[in-house]
Amino acid sequence: MSALDIPPLCFITEPATPEAMIEQSIAAAKGGAGWVQLRHKTLPDAEFADLARTLMTALKPLGAKLLINDRVEVAIAVKAPGLHVGQSDGSPADIRRRIGPDMILGLSVETKDQLSAIPSGVDYLGVGPIRATGSKPDHAAPIGLDGFAGIVSLTSLPCLAIGGVTHHDAAAIKHSGGAGLAVISAISKADNMEAASRDLLNAWRDA
Repeated sequence: MSALDIPPLCFITEPATPEAMIEQSIAAAKGGAGWVQLRHKTLPDAEFADLARTLMTALKPLGAKLLINDRVEVAIAVKAPGLHVGQSDGSPADIRRRIGPDMILGLSVETKDQLSAIPSGVDYLGVGPIRATGSKPDHAAPIGLDGFAGIVSLTSLPCLAIGGVTHHDAAAIKHSGGAGLAVISAISKADNMEAASRDLLNAWRDA
């Protein structure tokens, strides 16, 4: 695929009912999130696929793209714009062959050592967690802002910071060479999710 235009704000859905995740996603997109990553570990594939199709339709007029978390077959079936996988979700090279050349492919990275095993075909990295977060109880050890900067310095791939990120971190992440912010609770748990999304984006632009 051609050079990827990474949006500075990616929202990852908080696992909840499909209705709640639709509400979260639309609010985030209205506030300026360029990507919405659909993440739910236990929703059956058929329901997940239906939700993905609904969200792709809802997000398109808002200028946001839907990325699927982990579920390769669902991403292929619904023709999603993008897919994000973790270190335990299989070979990124094999996944790239399965999804074809045009779908965006992101990979989670938690340590510097994992950079040596990234094949061509990965478009961007989700780097973290920056801090411990209740949104993902099984997360790896937090790397902090310094750890994020260290990983960014060792790769040419765009890096989104994830894990307990707030608008207060925007300047440090941007100045270390990060491509943007990937957030869950900073938007999903806000009283006004659209405003929270806008605040994150403004913090990035002002940094």
